[in-house]
Amino acid sequence: MIEQETHDVAPEVLGDGGSAARTAGTRFRRLAPWLALGLLLVLVVVLGFFGRSGQDGAALSPVNPAPSGAMALAEVLADRGVEVVQAESLQAAEDALSNEATLLLHDPDSWLSADQLGQLSGVADRLVLIEPTTIMLSELAPTIRQAGLIPAAEADGALPAACQVTDATAAAAITAGGFAYRGDLICFPPASAQGGPPSGSYAATAGQDIVALGNGAILSNESIDREGNAALALRTLGNNPVLVWYQPTPADLAPADALVDPLNLLPEWVNPVMLWLLATGLLAVLWRGRRLGPLVTEPLPVVVRAAETAEGRARLYQDSSSLDRAAANLRAATLLRLASRLRLPATSSVAEVVDAAARHSGRTPADLDRLLRTDAPASNAHLVRWSQDLDSLEKEIDAR
Repeated sequence: MIEQETHDVAPEVLGDGGSAARTAGTRFRRLAPWLALGLLLVLVVVLGFFGRSGQDGAALSPVNPAPSGAMALAEVLADRGVEVVQAESLQAAEDALSNEATLLLHDPDSWLSADQLGQLSGVADRLVLIEPTTIMLSELAPTIRQAGLIPAAEADGALPAACQVTDATAAAAITAGGFAYRGDLICFPPASAQGGPPSGSYAATAGQDIVALGNGAILSNESIDREGNAALALRTLGNNPVLVWYQPTPADLAPADALVDPLNLLPEWVNPVMLWLLATGLLAVLWRGRRLGPLVTEPLPVVVRAAETAEGRARLYQDSSSLDRAAANLRAATLLRLASRLRLPATSSVAEVVDAAARHSGRTPADLDRLLRTDAPASNAHLVRWSQDLDSLEKEIDAR
């Protein structure tokens, strides 16, 4: 009964147990998820590269249609005859400016140095600073000073103009938020400023040639249509035929004038101590280091012959009663050697090996098919006789 079961499930194996096509299919199935993930990543990169269409995702960018962008304001200004120029660098901004131009400077990350900011002083007819920092004010608008953040409690409300500046009175009120400033002209004061020094979300010099807007969000696509934001933005930025929209990037960082040598930052006693430690370590190596002599050949402690290795593996199969495993290994090795001797490819099937062996020996195909495929030893004695038959077949093939 055991023999009959073995006959039913005996696989046709050759070499490693599979053909080249089956091996390739298995490897492809294993790599398929990673290949799909790689293709998806490439698709996302390609779509992101070709899908930008000249737009960027920077906040208040004139070509950003997102809620945080300012494309709506830029398009309205262009419809009213204002040429909106997006400067990609400091040099591009300077080249685009003239006596009849307005410069919008938005540098929330402070990429420009004080010297670079000084290059923009007085080069435009009007300078509009969006949420300027202390360094920007000190270099470009010394008469305007920061007055802190507008409290969050007032951010959901509206700030009335409360001044006589024409651009501000035309807007009547703007949405609250951002920073407050002090200057010659102050508009849109927060309620928290009452009782103290006057400050507001809008501050300008006496000639209104420099304006500081403390809440840049009023220019964004999502807030431009609230309160009087649009009126203030259009009147502040559209008073000249050219508007240079400049938002510095990391590419505008000024190169360092001189590289600092890190060794100059160390105390004076560091160098003598380092030399002393180096000398001490060298003396320790000479004192305790191993002296290398000539090479000496030594015999290996043990030499294991191939026959002993094969015998040990056979005993393991015997102890675990793995007759089927031992028979499968013997059959696969025999088929592989026969295929090589009969000049067949390693991926040949068992039937092909049987046919070739029948042509080169005096045995019938049925006899060889039983020996090489269907015969399955059910006892140790049967396994020994079967292995001897396999060896005899190989010798017959070699003798012809």
